[in-house]
Amino acid sequence: MSKKKLNSTNTLNEYYLDERCTLNKVLRIVGKRWVSEILVLVKEDVSRFSNLKECLNGISDNVLSNVLNELVTAQLIEKEIFKEVPIRVEYRITASGLELVEVLHELCNWGKKNIPYEIRIQPILRNKSS
Repeated sequence: MSKKKLNSTNTLNEYYLDERCTLNKVLRIVGKRWVSEILVLVKEDVSRFSNLKECLNGISDNVLSNVLNELVTAQLIEKEIFKEVPIRVEYRITASGLELVEVLHELCNWGKKNIPYEIRIQPILRNKSS
């Protein structure tokens, strides 16, 4: 995995925006692909890696592992490792993760009411015709 250049303009801009507004940090986490789906699944007790993988059609093991680790680091989910053979790992949503899922549902409802359907699907259609 490539590391970010700490002195690049993009990285410096990210740090600047993060210092000015916590919302930028939140959006950087929840705006990543698969995050909202994983949070909802873990909330619904689909908590083992293999169960999550089954429910998320098209996600690679590496991406799922990376996103889960980021969510653990952000304290939105907890990871419990059982000392068994084979090893068993379970994920549970935290209280702050539950709060975030509620906010995401509200954002989704807002989007359904305020963003016309044509605008929501246009980028998808444009990419398929290319």
